[in-house]
Amino acid sequence: MKARTHWLTLGTALALTSGTAFAQESGTAALDTYFDHLQKLGLQVKNGDVRYDAGSDTLTLTDSTVSLSGTVEDAPDGLAKNGAKPAYDLSMSSSQIKISGLSFDDGVFKAESWVYSDDTQINLTAQREGKGHLKIDVRLSGLSATDYSFSLPDLPAADPTKPVTRWLPFLRASLLTSFEEIRVDSTGFTFEVVESKDDQERAVLSGTIQMDGYLMSDSVDGRIASMSVDNITQTFQGSVPEDNPPNITARQGKTVYKDFNFAAYLDMLDPDVPETGEPQTFIGSLSAEDFSFTQTLEQGVGVEFTADRASMDSFTLTKREGSLLAIYDDLMSPSDLAPEKMITSVFQLYRSYGLADARLGGIKVKIPTPELEQDTEVTIEEIAMTGVNSNGIEEMMLAGLIAPKLPDGASLKLDKAAIGGIQFADYEPMRAMISTLMADPNFGEDHPFDVARAFLPLSFSYEVKGLEAVAPDRQKAKIGAAEMTVSTTVSPIPTSVFMRSEGLQVPVSSVEDPEMEALFRALGLENVVWSDETRLHWDENTLELHLEKFMAEIEGLGRAEISARFANVPKALFEDPEGQGQMALIVAQFVEASATFRDAGLASKGIAHFAETQGIPENVFREALVAQAAQATAPVQNEAFTKMVSDAASKFLESPGELKITLTPSAAVPLAQILGSLAAPQSLPDLLAVKIEAN
Repeated sequence: MKARTHWLTLGTALALTSGTAFAQESGTAALDTYFDHLQKLGLQVKNGDVRYDAGSDTLTLTDSTVSLSGTVEDAPDGLAKNGAKPAYDLSMSSSQIKISGLSFDDGVFKAESWVYSDDTQINLTAQREGKGHLKIDVRLSGLSATDYSFSLPDLPAADPTKPVTRWLPFLRASLLTSFEEIRVDSTGFTFEVVESKDDQERAVLSGTIQMDGYLMSDSVDGRIASMSVDNITQTFQGSVPEDNPPNITARQGKTVYKDFNFAAYLDMLDPDVPETGEPQTFIGSLSAEDFSFTQTLEQGVGVEFTADRASMDSFTLTKREGSLLAIYDDLMSPSDLAPEKMITSVFQLYRSYGLADARLGGIKVKIPTPELEQDTEVTIEEIAMTGVNSNGIEEMMLAGLIAPKLPDGASLKLDKAAIGGIQFADYEPMRAMISTLMADPNFGEDHPFDVARAFLPLSFSYEVKGLEAVAPDRQKAKIGAAEMTVSTTVSPIPTSVFMRSEGLQVPVSSVEDPEMEALFRALGLENVVWSDETRLHWDENTLELHLEKFMAEIEGLGRAEISARFANVPKALFEDPEGQGQMALIVAQFVEASATFRDAGLASKGIAHFAETQGIPENVFREALVAQAAQATAPVQNEAFTKMVSDAASKFLESPGELKITLTPSAAVPLAQILGSLAAPQSLPDLLAVKIEAN
């Protein structure tokens, strides 16, 4: 007789959980109670012989089968079109089961050992009329459990408003078991997905999984101290698209999980568990080795990915408002789900996860390259991610990338690339903005800064070291080091900026401007090597805006550096630059500034190049430059200032060294006063205490 049931997981259906309390039972009495509980869950139980040895307190069952079949009553609409509900047939069979020390007391079953014969099988068939079917066969060898305790729950009552979360008590009872050890020496898994169309059937996806040495140990109420697998091999074959169906093989060596906590996972799923905001460890650590992945491409050629090692530390879950299963309740219930609730629930789900450290090392990627005699190979020393949680991301990093032979003679080498220092925006303003945008979809167009302030991170950084790239035309580019860190106390405008690059090198031949290329070659340069640095900070307490350094240097040309300080720069400049920016700048004050240029060839060699290009003597060209500098000061209408500029320019061009400009007024000067002085610019050099010196 088939049972019409609701969603029921394989582990739950074939394993174990709560009922009413009974007096303590053992032996055949406990076994009968176990069978009764299974039948109450809608399972059918069949056995050949059942023998009990009182001396060893051991039950021996032969030709044992536990099965469940029916239709999925509360399947989503997408799986139950035109009233055709998915049907399933699930069974687990063994030629022999030996159970030692079985007892039942106060709703809990206990067994000293539970051992299945090596021919144990699990078979599942699921189908929907006229659409196709899924078939899964699992073969288990060496399946056993020791010091095993569990309970078998009652089926949850039907509840159309909670089609998913009503199963949570059932899941808790099924997953939060206790045992000393559960092992499966060998597991063979095959599956096939068959599509039915126009009375024709074809397999669209099939595959196998072979797993050896599966072991879980020391579990207390679903908190498992260790879980490991010696090796896994997986294969997947598809039939779509027909001209190039996917063919995938994956292998993984020894894999060990430590401190696996199902209770934390179920708490996160349960909407009735209150929000705590405190992370709980879900997986304490993970280590794995010898991973490989191969996917066949056209004409049987495959891409291969391998990694020597993988690790993970402290994967945590934090209980937030709502739950993932509650979202499914809303999606599957008759009532409509508000878009705002869906969006905030997804945000809360992502905010639930935390990861201290995850790494993948010894990576190799082989890509078929028909035009080369050998495959293209890319190696990566390590990929890592650290400090990921609802507050931000500490770092995502790639190190030691080498691709020595790319198509057309190209190559790539990278010592390190990373992004990190990411501090997410606070959630509550983000949530309020989601509500605002749902109520008024045009709000973002009218208030872009408000939207950006709610969602953009408060800090971000990146770093690149040791990049060398050779293009197909054999031109080589390098980056010695490059980094950037930006942060803000008044989102979304950065209030602190640090940028630095060192040893950015490109060939002169790659410069697109013909005149610049000619200049670089005249200076004897084969490569343009650039470095720069910027440091800018606004202090919310002192209202000081300080450009500590803005530096740019090209080897063989020279180095320019600027610094400046402003006082009384109000917060309004960053809060509302469009509406308040102009007024905020007016009340700000200028404190000091300096600009320096140190020649390394631009003046000493460049003058000769430009003079030759224009066909005039060098001294005549220098005099023309001095005259141009003096003419540029004419609008200031200050003879002393003009003479200072002319003298400094003449001295610098005669013997290029250092040219320095300083502005150091005795007291801070309001920007409004500086703007007002533009009507009488002759006062500006004295107002700002301008000084220009050469060499």
